[in-house]
Amino acid sequence: MGEGDCVFIDCRKAYSHSTSDHLWSLQWCHFYAPSLPAVYEKYKERGGRPVFHPDDLTPFRLLLTDLYNLASSSDYIRDMRINEKLGSLLTLLMEQSWHPESVIVSRKRMELAAVKEYLDEHYTEKIMLEELAEKFFINKFYLSKIFKETYGTTVNNYLISKRITRAKQLLRFTDMTVDEVGVAVGMGDANYFSRMFRKVEGSSPREYRKQW
Repeated sequence: MGEGDCVFIDCRKAYSHSTSDHLWSLQWCHFYAPSLPAVYEKYKERGGRPVFHPDDLTPFRLLLTDLYNLASSSDYIRDMRINEKLGSLLTLLMEQSWHPESVIVSRKRMELAAVKEYLDEHYTEKIMLEELAEKFFINKFYLSKIFKETYGTTVNNYLISKRITRAKQLLRFTDMTVDEVGVAVGMGDANYFSRMFRKVEGSSPREYRKQW
C-alpha cells in the first residue's frame, strides 16, 4: 500500500495490518448493518477491490472528517446525519468499482448522478420509472438496470428509503399526525405508508413514535 490508497474490507473476516519503517497516518471508519454483506458482494461483483487508489481522495477525506465530527457532536439528529454520511460513503465506494478509464462508464455515472440528484430533491412527489426515464432520455429498462448495479437497490426502493428516513424525522420531531407525515413524504395512502414503514423499520409509525 502507498500514500492515498483506500481499503474497503468485510469486517466479519479476520485481518491485520502493520507498517514498515515509516509510520502510517490513516483515517478509518467501522460500520455494520444487516444489508451490508449484500452490498459488499455487489461491490466485488462489479470489480471492486479491497485496496484501491481513488481518482480523487478528497471526497473520502471530507466524508470521514464529517463522520468524526458528527460522532463527537451533540446534534439532536446525529444518528440520522451519520446514516446519511455512511450512505454517501457507500455510494462513493460503489462508484469506485467502475473502471474510470471507460468513456461509457463515465457517461453512465453522469446520467445516474443527475437522476439521483433529481430523486433526492423530488422524493416527496409521485415519481414513475417511465416518466423518470423519459425526463432524462434514458430507456427505462436500462435505467433500472444501471441504477441497481451502481447503488445496489432499485429506483423504487431508493425512493421508499428516502421517504421513510424523512418520515422518521417528522414522527420524532414534529406533532404532525401519522397521516400528515405520510402525505408530507409522498405516501398519501395511509395503509401503504404504514405497510412500507413497518417493512423497513420493523414497527408501525405509531410504534416508532412511542419509542421517543
